[in-house]
Amino acid sequence: MLRLPAVADLKPAYLISGDDDAKIDAWRARVRKRAEEERGPGGLEVFDAASSEPGEVAVALAALTFDPGTRYVLVDGAGAWKAAQLGPLEAMLADMPPDTVLVAIVRGKPLKQLCAAIDKAGGEHREYAAPKPWELPKWTAERGRDLGLQVDKEAAKELVALVGQSQQRLSRELEKLALAIHPRTNVSQSDVEATAASDTSPQAYDLADALVAGDLRATLALAEQLESHGERPGRLVWPVVRRLREVHRAAALLDSGMPDAKVSEALRAPPWLAKKTVARAKKADRAALERAICVFADLEVEMRGGGSEARLDEDTAFSLALARAAA
Repeated sequence: MLRLPAVADLKPAYLISGDDDAKIDAWRARVRKRAEEERGPGGLEVFDAASSEPGEVAVALAALTFDPGTRYVLVDGAGAWKAAQLGPLEAMLADMPPDTVLVAIVRGKPLKQLCAAIDKAGGEHREYAAPKPWELPKWTAERGRDLGLQVDKEAAKELVALVGQSQQRLSRELEKLALAIHPRTNVSQSDVEATAASDTSPQAYDLADALVAGDLRATLALAEQLESHGERPGRLVWPVVRRLREVHRAAALLDSGMPDAKVSEALRAPPWLAKKTVARAKKADRAALERAICVFADLEVEMRGGGSEARLDEDTAFSLALARAAA
C-alpha cells in the first residue's frame, strides 16, 4: 500500500517517476492530503514545470514561511526541464530549509542530473513502472489494497477481462466496487460480475471474435479502435488469449453434445458473456480458432522476452500476429 513516511521520517526531497499513472496519482493525492491536514486548505504549493523553471521553484523553496507544520512543494511534469536549467535547484537542494519537502513528479524517465541532485540532498527516488499485461491482475489486487480492499485472484482476473487494460479504468472500477460492497472489503468474482461494467469500446473480446470469424478487415479495424481508446497493443494480448480459450472451451463442450445451457454454466462467466461465448463457439471455424490460439499464445511468450520475435516492437509483433491468426 502506498503511504507517505511519518513526518519525523520525511526526507527533504522525493522524485516520483515512471509510467504507472495510477500509483503516481495516488502518491500525489497523499502529498496533497498530508499538506492540507498539516496546513489547511491550499497547504500544498504546486508548480507546473511546463511554465515554471527550476530557478523559480528554488526561489519558492528559499522563501521564509511562518505557517505551522511541514511545508510541501510539488512540481508536476518535471520531465519537461532540461539539464542546463537545473543549476539553481541543485544548489537549493544542497541546502534545503528545515521542515520543507520537495516532491518532483516525472511521467516517464527522469533526467540523470535530477536523480543525482535528489540523491545528493538525501532525498529518495521512487519509480513506478506500469505492469506488463500478464501482471495486471496482480496490479489490480495491489491497487485494491490501496483502497482498503482485499481482491482475490479470480476477481482480479475477471475485472481485467471485463474492464480492459487501462489502469485508470481499472482504478475507477475498484473505487466503484468499494462503494458497492461497503462495509465489506473482500471482493469476490461475483462482486465483480455484479458491479463492474466494461467501458472499453469496442471490447478486446470483440477483437478475438473477429479473429475467430477469420475477418481480417474487421480485426484490424477493431485493433485500431482499441488503440484509439488508449489500449497499447501489448496490453491486448492477455484478454485476447483469454477470450480465444473461452470460445475454444465452449466449442469443445458443444462438440461433445452438451446442451447450450449446460455449456453456459460450465463457463462460469457472467450470463451475458456466457451466452455470447456459446453463440460465437457455434459459428467458429475450429481450425481458425486453434490457429489463433497458437499464434497469440506464442505472442504472449514473445512479449515476455522468451521468443524469436522478442526484439520486435509491440506494434509490429501484434500486427503480424493479427495477420497470421486471421489469415
